[in-house]
This record gives sequence, structure tokens and C-alpha cells, in this order.
Amino acid sequence: MKIWKRSLALLMAGAMALSLFACAGDDPDASASPDVSPSASGSAAPSTDPDAAPSIDVDLSQGVLEFSAGLSASDVMLTVNGTDIPADLYLYMLAMTCSSMQQYLPYFGMTLEDVADTVLEESVSLSIYHALMRQKAAELGCLLTDAQHEEIRKQIEETDIEAIFPYWGLSDESFEFIFSMDHYYSNVLEAATHDPSPEELEDYLTSKGVFRVKHILLKTVDDSGELLADSAVSEKKIQAEDLLTQLQAAEDMPAKFDELMNAHSEDGRTEDGALAAPDGYVFDGESSLVGGFREAALELAEGELSGIVETDYGYHIMLRLPLTDEDKAEWQSSFRPDALSQLLTQWQESSAIVRSDALSNLNVPDFYDRLAAYQQALDAQNAPAESAPVESGGVG
Repeated sequence: MKIWKRSLALLMAGAMALSLFACAGDDPDASASPDVSPSASGSAAPSTDPDAAPSIDVDLSQGVLEFSAGLSASDVMLTVNGTDIPADLYLYMLAMTCSSMQQYLPYFGMTLEDVADTVLEESVSLSIYHALMRQKAAELGCLLTDAQHEEIRKQIEETDIEAIFPYWGLSDESFEFIFSMDHYYSNVLEAATHDPSPEELEDYLTSKGVFRVKHILLKTVDDSGELLADSAVSEKKIQAEDLLTQLQAAEDMPAKFDELMNAHSEDGRTEDGALAAPDGYVFDGESSLVGGFREAALELAEGELSGIVETDYGYHIMLRLPLTDEDKAEWQSSFRPDALSQLLTQWQESSAIVRSDALSNLNVPDFYDRLAAYQQALDAQNAPAESAPVESGGVG
């Protein structure tokens, strides 16, 4: 079950910091060739297809930002309520967003060029998100604590910044920005939101369309999704009617439901034949369900039995169940992040956002291809150093 989903900005924050840690690693020799190339996760790697576009001729005498985007680290990409977002920080966020997107694009037969505008805007939102976190932390009086500063300092010390710098061109300020993202989020979350009351939690669960249900499924399609013969479908309908009659006549309907479900339901089963979800399912408004299933389930009161519900999969008999304490506890953990997400939407709508010409003129696929080519060229240049003997007290 997908319990809750934070915005892309929060999801990417951890990934960005982790990518920096990956550059240093636990091996003291690893810093000689940081594994930070975005091509590792997608199509930015040089192609071996002879019909593909020619490879990029990399000029390592230029800095990575100059080569990949024609920018310097301090060039301003946008401002958020007067706070500048520099090119090094924005382009790093953009590269991480590109890398994340390229994990999924092949499944849809798409390329980065197809979603270039979306990726650029997601990276803009990411920049705004984290700039607002810092601004609101100052307003709410929840700036970083001494302990958080010390933790960030240690993380940065453990990261070989000198080895990473050629690959990303990040300034010291931008390194600090990346490593402090999660701390600012946690502080603002604590200061700006509260745990829900029981009434607030119930309203929240309702707004999210959360429900628990068991069902007996008699399939009218085969494993490939093809409709069964008319005679077989008729037999399934008769069987469903018989099961419903038994349930309606049962003195202990919930127990009878479990008995019939375990014996007849054609829902998912384990290798030993047991039902995969004997306690039912918890769904929410974002769950992908066959047409008609959600609507029928939500019409039921807790503990109520449905009639025969027909969907594209077959005939269902449903039993709506109350949410357990464990269900509610899981969803309670998403109440405050969702509340903060709503606040951030309000804060952003009232913010003054100014975009630079450099941002408007940025070609996302070209930037990412050139960044990947540059980083791969650095890897190739550093490769001999990796195999050289390491002198005591230093990195070869």
C-alpha cells in the first residue's frame, strides 16, 4: 500500500545528498574517480550505435558548468523572494531530476527531450521549495540547531569535496545547502504543523479516500485478460449468486465470508494456494483500481456486505471493513507532511519568483548530454590514477 507521497522536492533531497556521499564512499581510494556520472542511470551515456548522433568532443580545460551549460557557478537562474538560486545549485538539482526521470522514461517509450519542459519546471519547483524552507525557518524561528550544524559539518568533512568539485562545480555554499535540506524540512515541519486530533485524522482519512475491504472474486477473464466463453461467464454469475445467498443467510456473516473467500476467491494466491491478502486490502484515492470497484466499496458502511459487483475482471462480493489502529497510525504519519505541502503551495503562490534569461534559454537534453560526456571524460582522465600505487597518507 502506498501510504503517502511527498512532493518531488522532498524525495529528491535525500537522493542529492546521497549522490555526494557516493562520490566519496568508504574506500579511501574511491575519491580518485567519483562515481557521479548521471549516465550511470540512463541514456546519457555515449551510444555505441553507429547511426546515433556523434559523440560530444569534451574540452576539459573548461569547467563543468561552462562546458555543459555555458554558465558560471554564480550566475543567477532565478530568485525567490529576493533570494538568488545560483547556477551551480540549480543545475545540480536539474541533473538529479533528469537522472531520476530517465529511470522511468524507457517504460513509456520516451526520451528526455520529450519531457524537457517538465523536467526544467520540476527543477524550478525543487529550487523554490528549498529556498522557501530556509526563509520560513527564519520566520518561524526554527533555523538549524548547533547539533544539526555539527552533523552537517561532519558529513561535509567525510565527503571528498576536492574530488567531487570537477564533476559538479559546486561552491562551498551549495554543498552546505544540499547537506542541510533535510534538516530545514524537519525543522519547518515541526514548527508549522501539528499531530492530528482524532477528529482531524478521521476527516483526513475521508479526504484521502482511504478504505479497507475484502472481496470474493470470480474471474470472467483468463490470465491474459481475454474474456472467457459466454457459458463460463454464466457459470461464474450463477456461482456468485449462490455465494451471496449463503452469505446473506449466515448467522455469522464475517466468518462465513472468510470461509467462502478462502475456498472460492480467484484473487491473487501464493504458491501454496493461500490467498495473498486474507485480511483484505487498504486502498486510497490514488490507488489504481478496476472501474466500479472503488465506487461500490465506498457505498458500503463498515461491516456491510455488497451485492454482486461486476467489473472488467469478473464478479466481486465485497465486505467493507473498519480501518485498524495500525492502518490509522500509518496514515497519521502522513498528516503533517501533507499539511506542510499545502502550506508550501500557499507560500509559493504568494512568493515573488523571478526567472533569469539563462534559465529561459537552457536546453535541458543538451545540458544533460554534455554533463554526462564531461563527467565520463573526467573518469577516463582519472582512470590511470586509480590503478597507481597509493602512497602512505595520501590518495593516488
